[in-house]
Amino acid sequence: MNSNTKRGMIVGKPAIDFTLQDHQGGFVTLTEITKISPAMLVFYPKDFSPVCKSQLCDYRDNIDDFNSFGIQIFGISSNDTETHKRFAAENKFPFLLLSDFENRVAKQYGCSSLFMLGKVSRAVFLINTKGMILYRYIEPTVLTRRKSSVLFQVIEQLRDNNLL
Repeated sequence: MNSNTKRGMIVGKPAIDFTLQDHQGGFVTLTEITKISPAMLVFYPKDFSPVCKSQLCDYRDNIDDFNSFGIQIFGISSNDTETHKRFAAENKFPFLLLSDFENRVAKQYGCSSLFMLGKVSRAVFLINTKGMILYRYIEPTVLTRRKSSVLFQVIEQLRDNNLL
């Protein structure tokens, strides 16, 4: 295993393709969705946990701004589709939640930090329509999360540099 694989996906490199089931019963394939518009992959540990709920509700509350940038949002955790369905309904999420059983995709993307002792941490990836990773942030602790305001600054810089 080379050093890039150990650390996970890196900015400027192609994103690993995947197909995961969504909470509505369909399937999402990364290469297909990024043909439409850039995607923001939001890896998170667990449905209904307080920090995960706060993070995804923040993105829900700012969905019009994400849409104005043409960003599709996909929440990804190891929860099953039925749990995702209840979580999405309770919080009225306007984006799909994807089931990543056994965190296989999260592990491929290196979504863990030293402080998480190998467990999946919250992480955000921005992927452009060429399938390239433009932004990668993995939270160092379970109590931290990327806020929409921070992501909008990143997205604006990427757009201004014609990378999105």
